Amino acid sequence: MATSELPSESDAFAFPCRDDDGTGTPLSPPVVISVLASILERHIARNERALAAAAAPGDAAAAADDDDSATRKRARAFDSGTELDMSVHAFLERFARYAHVPPQVYVVAYAYLDRLRRLGDAGVRVVRGNAQRLLTTAILVASKFVEDRNYSNSHFAAVGGLAPAELGALELDFLFLLQFRLNVCTAVFRSYCRHLEREVSHGGWYRVQRPLEYRALVVCAGEARAQHRQAAAA
Repeated sequence: MATSELPSESDAFAFPCRDDDGTGTPLSPPVVISVLASILERHIARNERALAAAAAPGDAAAAADDDDSATRKRARAFDSGTELDMSVHAFLERFARYAHVPPQVYVVAYAYLDRLRRLGDAGVRVVRGNAQRLLTTAILVASKFVEDRNYSNSHFAAVGGLAPAELGALELDFLFLLQFRLNVCTAVFRSYCRHLEREVSHGGWYRVQRPLEYRALVVCAGEARAQHRQAAAA
């Protein structure tokens, strides 16, 4: 059930970025879903091949410290013995249809998945066995970051085919894996939009909705200044 009226886009993601001449059509949810599903399908196929190659005997990694072990335990929480009984495209489309997830939430969710992939040996890569849990959790967390109003966890759980308590635990694991670094500043958001745009550029001059806000620019500037200070202190 919804905890509020239908979720609306927050002020942080309220209007699209157009070309300088005002042209360009924002990508509709169906197009974003199609492009993202295609990308994820390729990731899944590649990751499945990598897992098969790494399953050779004697390939176990050295014992990890307590922090690494906890991280791996959280990553394994997304593994399950079941696989999606539908295509990735159909699964993503459910959230647009039943939870009114807008295109920018999918972009932010993809950014989160990419961050998890970059965690090194403890990284979480989307495969058939974790796609349902991982995608549901990523979309839930991204929606909470982007939107001012959201459906409840139990509603997202129903859309994703999970139990509410299970999704709540996965959300916590997801946040710890990301070290609660949920901010996706304007520059990063734009880079992922451009990536999606390149995927469909052969079909027309589409534009992913790239909402901008001044405070996002301030966050980016603040991050840059912090990095400069750290470099100077080193």
